[in-house]
Amino acid sequence: MITAIANQKGGVAKTTSTLALAGLLADEGSCLAIDLDPQGNLTTGLGIELEVGQLTSYDVITGKAKLEQAIVATASGIELLPGEISLAKVEKELMNTPDRFHVLKHQLKPYLEQVEQVVIDCPPSLGLLTINALSAADTLLIPVQCQFFALKGLQGLLETIETVRRKLNPNLKVLGVLPTMAETNTVITQEIMKILRSQLDGVRVFDPVPKSVKFPESNMAGAPIHQYTRDWKLVQPYREVMRELLMLEG
Repeated sequence: MITAIANQKGGVAKTTSTLALAGLLADEGSCLAIDLDPQGNLTTGLGIELEVGQLTSYDVITGKAKLEQAIVATASGIELLPGEISLAKVEKELMNTPDRFHVLKHQLKPYLEQVEQVVIDCPPSLGLLTINALSAADTLLIPVQCQFFALKGLQGLLETIETVRRKLNPNLKVLGVLPTMAETNTVITQEIMKILRSQLDGVRVFDPVPKSVKFPESNMAGAPIHQYTRDWKLVQPYREVMRELLMLEG
């Protein structure tokens, strides 16, 4: 099962959610996390410091290396295809490649027999890297920050998903929308949850992830949130996402 975690808006906890979900999935079986963001925050958040000349997702996407050559092990039990700033050059380099929207899918295919779950951290854009992730994915999780202005781009993302379904990946399913950084029990969070549930007919809206300093602390520690803290409120929303994913997998 391949899950993309995407939203064209930055600062909505995509990387934090990728870390949390991948960590829980790795406890259930093998899990590969793919860093497609030029910022490389997923790589850093898993405690990996890249060496000069080390293979990354840039090399895989551009065909300079096979996926299995670039994968590294992490202390949390998650396998990682690391990412870094070179990914910013991908769109220009693949501009004239005929099958440029399916490069990641083709690279993943021979590796899928070796791993049970794949989770992809997408960049904050709807460019070539995110389209590659959506073209390869079985499911999509959409983190949305619990603020009114953060909801504005959601409709645009859903329209992009429909385009991807029509032209590139008819089997792509939306796993759900995950509200993040919520000020729990506040009027604004309650209003945003109502808006999401009323506007997103047929799309599951998960319970919100509370705002907490423990998330950036866990990233600095190189550990998924459930390995860093026993705080049930922080981990439980991601467990619900995992359960939904495993149920969908059947």
